[in-house]
Amino acid sequence: MSIVLIMKTKTKCEQNSMDADIRNLSREKNHKLAAWLGIGVFGGLATALVTISWPFVMPAFRKVVLPYVPATVEQIENVLKALQYRRPFEQQQKQQCNSDTKLIDLGSGDGRIVIACAQQGFLSYGVELNPWLVVYSKFCAYRQNVHKLAKFQRKNLFKVDLADYDKIILFGVQSMMPLIEQKIRDDCNRKQRSTTLIACRFPLPNWHPYMTFGSGVDQVWLYKYYPSYHSKK
Repeated sequence: MSIVLIMKTKTKCEQNSMDADIRNLSREKNHKLAAWLGIGVFGGLATALVTISWPFVMPAFRKVVLPYVPATVEQIENVLKALQYRRPFEQQQKQQCNSDTKLIDLGSGDGRIVIACAQQGFLSYGVELNPWLVVYSKFCAYRQNVHKLAKFQRKNLFKVDLADYDKIILFGVQSMMPLIEQKIRDDCNRKQRSTTLIACRFPLPNWHPYMTFGSGVDQVWLYKYYPSYHSKK
């Protein structure tokens, strides 16, 4: 009888030991799974962060740095004033309808300039290298119901034929302005087309504006390029 009791007790102890080992193994597996899940989540978040932030960091590695800085309300108002401005001799000429005027914003950012121009009836285009800003601009244009007049494209501004547009808007940096001068000269001379440039934040270094709007960081310079005139300079 005592032998049977001893055997039962031993069997029960062995069973309890096995159960404890199984629980320990289960806890160890759960810890490893949690660790791998944590690594996976952290890696996914890091990848997503790099993917989203890289288009905003990338301009710093280009030859000409054009950072994303949203236009202020005053800057937008000055751009719209420049678009509507007509010199005395131009006021006697037949005014082109806004919907027949093609304009482009070089480095359109979040699209607020293009959208504001489209709201005035201009056929407005924006080119921007940051894909997230292009998507956001399209969304804003659709939400404000101007998507038929406001078009956005992911493209390098130096690969755009500027002679295809009646008006050009640029929120540039100082180092870029001489390059824009040459770009307009090359494109417009090739097709013998005049164009209007609205420069924001920085003026062109060699051309003289015929009108300015605002002051300080909100100042806007208005230029007119004529191939027959500027090509001789």
